[in-house]
Amino acid sequence: MKTSLRAAFVGTSIHLVILGAVLAACDGPGESPPQEPRTMAPQAVQRAYQDYYSVALAPGGPTGSSQLSRGTVFVPILQPVTHAPLLGLDGTPLRYTCGVTFISPRRAITAAHCLDDVSVWDPANQALEVRMYDPMIDAEVNWEATAESLSGTFPGFQRTPLGGGYSTSSYSCRVIARCGDSFGNYQCPASFPRADTALLDCGAESPGCRYDYLDVAESEGLGVPVSMAWAHEVYSIPEDRSTELWQRYTRYIDYEPAQNYHYYGVNQLLPLLSRPWSNPSRPRVSLGLSGFGTDARLTELHGCHGSSGSGITQLNEHLGTQELLGPVAVWAHWVFPAHDYDFLCEDPARTARLPGDAGLGYARLAFTRKLVESRSPDDVCDTLVPGLFPNPLLWLTHDVWLLRRGALGTQPFPKPWPCTASSCSAWERLRFPNEPLVPLARGESLTLPSAEVIAGMTYRVSVRIRALEGTPATVTLSLGTQSLLSNASPVALPGEAAGLIATTFVPLSGAAQPLRLAPGENSGAFAVTEVVVVADPLANGFEYHSRRVGMGILEPGARTPVPATWTRLPPSRFAALLRGGQRFVVTRQAFVSGRAWTVEFDTSRDTVGVSCGFITADGRELRTRCNAVRGRVRTHFQLGAAQPVAFFVDLPAGQPDLILDNLRLVTR
Repeated sequence: MKTSLRAAFVGTSIHLVILGAVLAACDGPGESPPQEPRTMAPQAVQRAYQDYYSVALAPGGPTGSSQLSRGTVFVPILQPVTHAPLLGLDGTPLRYTCGVTFISPRRAITAAHCLDDVSVWDPANQALEVRMYDPMIDAEVNWEATAESLSGTFPGFQRTPLGGGYSTSSYSCRVIARCGDSFGNYQCPASFPRADTALLDCGAESPGCRYDYLDVAESEGLGVPVSMAWAHEVYSIPEDRSTELWQRYTRYIDYEPAQNYHYYGVNQLLPLLSRPWSNPSRPRVSLGLSGFGTDARLTELHGCHGSSGSGITQLNEHLGTQELLGPVAVWAHWVFPAHDYDFLCEDPARTARLPGDAGLGYARLAFTRKLVESRSPDDVCDTLVPGLFPNPLLWLTHDVWLLRRGALGTQPFPKPWPCTASSCSAWERLRFPNEPLVPLARGESLTLPSAEVIAGMTYRVSVRIRALEGTPATVTLSLGTQSLLSNASPVALPGEAAGLIATTFVPLSGAAQPLRLAPGENSGAFAVTEVVVVADPLANGFEYHSRRVGMGILEPGARTPVPATWTRLPPSRFAALLRGGQRFVVTRQAFVSGRAWTVEFDTSRDTVGVSCGFITADGRELRTRCNAVRGRVRTHFQLGAAQPVAFFVDLPAGQPDLILDNLRLVTR
């Protein structure tokens, strides 16, 4: 008997995939490879569920932001009253893991049941590890060999550790709010007895600045396409259900963590991403509301024990970015035995899933939105690293509420992304994300928080300006007390929805200084978007979220880009991945017209047949050969009076993958 869409909507079905308060095991020291060859045919366990998810080591594309914002919180399993650690049969401490999603530089949303008042009984003083997943190269992780290697005797199963390319970073975090009567309310900002939502603060290290963080959605609804980035260990298990491997891993015995290898600290988690339906081909969508237990909205997403707390997201179609709905939640315990509760993951042979069947659900959006209200002015990305001027996208898109007292407000850009109509300009077709407009009335100004600059270094700055009334807009731009532009008129080609002002400047003094935009003398009201500041001579190593904004991939035949795919090129953690036939597109670089340019970047190999160049505002492409010699490209461009809107690199079809890093675009 399968759940119908109607049953899910009215909340009466008991056929749910309930992945409750049990979470995936964390990674730890590796063991030796198995000593005995395998003799039984494997049942893939998680690998059997690859209609539900993919191992996603190189985040990118439409869900790249949610993949990069995803982490895992590791929670020691404690015993009630004594708070003593619960030990496995080998005497080692057991622990839960749960997904988290960063919604600001410091703070992340998860489920309250992951951090309940038993395991996190003293939130103010219990530090928890949150682990983030660096981009990785599949061949250097070799996860399939690890998946096939599990053997031996429980609890001392043996497994081949993941390869040396497996890379994570850990942060110390604390629970600052927990909502839901069943899990022990702690500093919840409102009365939410049926909630299952918690908020973590990871301090001044601000993982969201290095990786990414999401905005929280404004609304939720029925039939909305959804996705989920999460993490889990991945194994193949013999299909013989009498084997110890099956009994102590695939089977989930009476909710006894000590009886399941999943909770032991030797496992290494892999970053995973939900997949759309393959037959028929369509996205997984949100369904109805649960009518019992936790106040949650059901979806067609599926996972394993360990999906709890992971962020379920939707696409903001106007901005072209993912936004958070809420964490995977838990429901009433009486539902558990009705569906797959004795399995670590769903058993597709017993309970095959079809479109319209309810799976995971997320704690309602209202809870997430309430917790976001607690953000503070110190929850921003570092502005004091000399030469690393943070991309102001973080201010106009995420942090506009910090820029001045009172409601600054935003309005949508007039041409939603993606802009594919023939009337769209080259700049508008390539722009992403679709940053909103910040309106400025006559007499108002916009001041970005102070950032450290280096005296004598050349910087480029650009701003897109859209007039809001008949009187033409002029713009005054200053850095501290230094005037950069006075009464400048934005330049717009016919059909462009916003004009550009762009210039270079050299700071007269090195200090933390604010950037200020204001209407010029006799200017009409206008709106600001895409404020970009770039330190001209410095290489962009892509190591921070702000340095990766506006980097994209154009697939063969595509007219608009999707966010770039990220991998690594040691020693860096982030580098751009380009596959044969693709174009790597670089926007938001404060391109100044009428200049010559020197272009340099590192590559993973020497190349033949690679070209690169600039796309100009009038739609032309000015290109040259850009073959790498000893892993380095250096070339020069004379653009004359042309206005660049993007830089690109083309990798011919049929060539092996190419990794790009340390990009320098220098004006001359």
